[in-house]
Amino acid sequence: MNLLTDPVFRAETPDGNECLSLPRLLEALGADRVESLLGLQRHQEDAFHIFLCYLAGAVLALEGQADPCQNAGFWLDGIRRLTGREDDCAWALVVEDVTQPAFMQAAVPKKSDFAAFKPKAATPDALDLLPTAKNHDVKSSKSGGPTPDVWVYALVSVQTMSGFFGQGNYGIARMNGGFGSRATVSLTYGQRPGGRWSRDVGRLLALRDGLLTGPWGYQAQGLALLWVPPWDLKTSFGLKALDPFYIEIARAIRLVPANGGIEALGASTKAPRIAATETGGVLGDPWTPVNLNDKKKGQSALTVSATGLSPELLRNLVFADGYQPADMQQADTGQESQDCRFNATVLVRGQGTTDGFHHASLPVPAGRVRRLFRRGSDERNRLAELSKTALHDARDMQNRVLKPAVIALLEGGPEKINFDRREVNQWLTDTVKQFSEAWAGDFFPWLWRQAEQEDQDAARLEWLRALRDKAKAVLEDAIARYPAREGRRYRSQVKAEGLFYGTLFKTFEQLKETAHDANRPG
Repeated sequence: MNLLTDPVFRAETPDGNECLSLPRLLEALGADRVESLLGLQRHQEDAFHIFLCYLAGAVLALEGQADPCQNAGFWLDGIRRLTGREDDCAWALVVEDVTQPAFMQAAVPKKSDFAAFKPKAATPDALDLLPTAKNHDVKSSKSGGPTPDVWVYALVSVQTMSGFFGQGNYGIARMNGGFGSRATVSLTYGQRPGGRWSRDVGRLLALRDGLLTGPWGYQAQGLALLWVPPWDLKTSFGLKALDPFYIEIARAIRLVPANGGIEALGASTKAPRIAATETGGVLGDPWTPVNLNDKKKGQSALTVSATGLSPELLRNLVFADGYQPADMQQADTGQESQDCRFNATVLVRGQGTTDGFHHASLPVPAGRVRRLFRRGSDERNRLAELSKTALHDARDMQNRVLKPAVIALLEGGPEKINFDRREVNQWLTDTVKQFSEAWAGDFFPWLWRQAEQEDQDAARLEWLRALRDKAKAVLEDAIARYPAREGRRYRSQVKAEGLFYGTLFKTFEQLKETAHDANRPG
C-alpha cells in the first residue's frame, strides 16, 4: 500500500466511512470533512496530528502558499516535490529493496548492511510506544490482521515520540535526553480534527521565519523527511542540514512481507538520527513548553514526572510560571467569543519503562478568561497569584490537617503521634491520593470562576471550604474502611476527628467563622 496513491486511511466523514489516500485526507481535513480516523488510538492522535501539520507546513512553504485548504492534486504534487525522488517508494509501507526508502523507514546503503536487522514486532501495537506489562489499557500484540493505516499510526508514533530504550535504541531530538518525554500542549477551538489541523498549520507557517533565524541553523531548503536519505546506522544529521519542519525517525525499522502479512524488523544504531543532545530538546517545536529552570542545562524541553499532569504542573504551564509557553497554547487573535480547551498530553517515560499516558483537557470559557492566555494583563497576574495560593492551601490541608488525623486513626488514637512508617505508610499514601483526586478536578473550574470575582478573600474562602469538605469526606471514608486496633476503635475515631478540626482551625483561621458549615459532631 502506498500512502500517496492508495486509499490507506479509514475516515468517518459526513458521507459515511471513506478510505482516503494521504493527499485526499489532507484535502478532507482542509475542508473540515473528517469526523474521526478509524484505528487511530488516543495515545497516537497527537503524534499523527503533528506529523500531518509538519508535512503540510513543509509542502506549503515549498510551494509558496499559506492556505492549508488545498485539493488532493496540490498535496500529491507538493509531497512528491518535497520528497525529491522520481518514484513514490518513500511513501509505500513495504518496499522489498532495502536500499530504497519506505514510509518512515530509511534505506541501508548496501544490502549486506541489512543483516543487522532482526525480528522486532509481528503486529503494529507490538511496534508502538508502550513497552510495559501494564500496557496502559492497550494490550500488546492483540492485533489480528491489522489494516495498513494501523501500521502507519504505529510507525509515526514510535518514530516521532520515542525516547531511549536500551543500547542502540536512541530517542528523538525533540526531547530532553533519552529518559525525557515528548509532551504536547496547545489550545484547541472545537473538537473536529480538521479545524485543529488548519489552525495549527497556519500558526506553524507564521513561526517559520523565526525558526529559520533562530539559533539552530535550520535551512529553508533543508531536509524535511529524514527517512528518505539512506542510514548507515553510524552517522547523524546536524541541525544545520534540516528544514525547521523536519519529520524525524528515531529508530532503524523496516517492514517486510511475512506469512501473508507484515513483520517489523529492527536494528540497533551507533548514533541517533539527529545529533542535538546539547540542546535539551529545545528545538523550536511549537507544541513543546520549555522548562526555564533546568539545573544542568539552564533550559530544556518539558519533561513530565511519574506524577503526570498534576494541577500544579498544569497551573505552571497555563501561567508560564517557570516555563516558556508552547507557541500552540497562545490564544488566537479575534477568537475571544469562541470556547476553547487547554490540552496537554504526554506518555511519561522512565528508564526502560513507561509510567502511563496522561491527558488533560481544560475547558476555557469564552470572553474574559480568554485574555488570561495573553501575558501581562492584570487579570492574568491576579489569577496566577490566587492559583498559587490555592495550591499551597491544598498541600496544607493534606499535610497539616488530613494526614495527622489519619495517622492518629491508624495508630489507635495515641496521646502523641508516633508515625510508624512500616505500619501505616501504604494507607496514608492511599489517603493522599484519594484527597488529591477529590480536589484536582474542581481546581480549574473554580479558578476560571474567579475571573469574575474581584474579592480575593472571598474566592479563597470558597476554595478552603471546598478543601475542608473533601478532606472531611476522605477522613470519614478512612474511618469506615481502614483497620483499627481492637478495643480502641472509638478512641481512635474521636482522636482523629478532634485532631482534624484542631489542626484545621489552627492552619486556616478563616474557617473558624464558618465552623458550623463543617458538620462538626456535637
